[in-house]
Amino acid sequence: LRDMDRPLDDLEQVEIVAALAEAMAANDPGAGLGRTGRPPKLARAEAERARLFLEAATETVDAAELETVSGLDRFTLNRQFRALYGTSPYNYLIMRRLDRARSLLAAGTDLADTAIATGFADQSHFTRQFKRAYGRTPAAWLRMLREIIVRRCSPRGARRRIWRGG
Repeated sequence: LRDMDRPLDDLEQVEIVAALAEAMAANDPGAGLGRTGRPPKLARAEAERARLFLEAATETVDAAELETVSGLDRFTLNRQFRALYGTSPYNYLIMRRLDRARSLLAAGTDLADTAIATGFADQSHFTRQFKRAYGRTPAAWLRMLREIIVRRCSPRGARRRIWRGG
């Protein structure tokens, strides 16, 4: 509900409609079958082109761009992408952005600059997505990362003091 003030990305809209269609199709035993009565063939090459495009994306990606890159309509691509990669194009894009964000944060980039550099609307949007994916805020993740580095780099005796809180 916190994101209600933020307009939905184009790919987010496709994901919502696709999820709704899948939920409705779950009640139809013939749903998901092609004209032959068998599941349609997976469009591996088309989905891979879309995946590579999302991997390289640094800006907002809309569904029309993915249609052009893949050669599939947005809903077919969403189904195919999910079948092949286990997630939607939108979630895949968000996770790639978060991967880049973790690298930037670990290198010392501040939160606001990281949010902008990785294509999030603002720092709060970035923080919500980060927490949703990793279960902690970016600041908490950085603290955890620093603790791990200190433990690995400190001498054996110092390690004991850290564990005991001393």
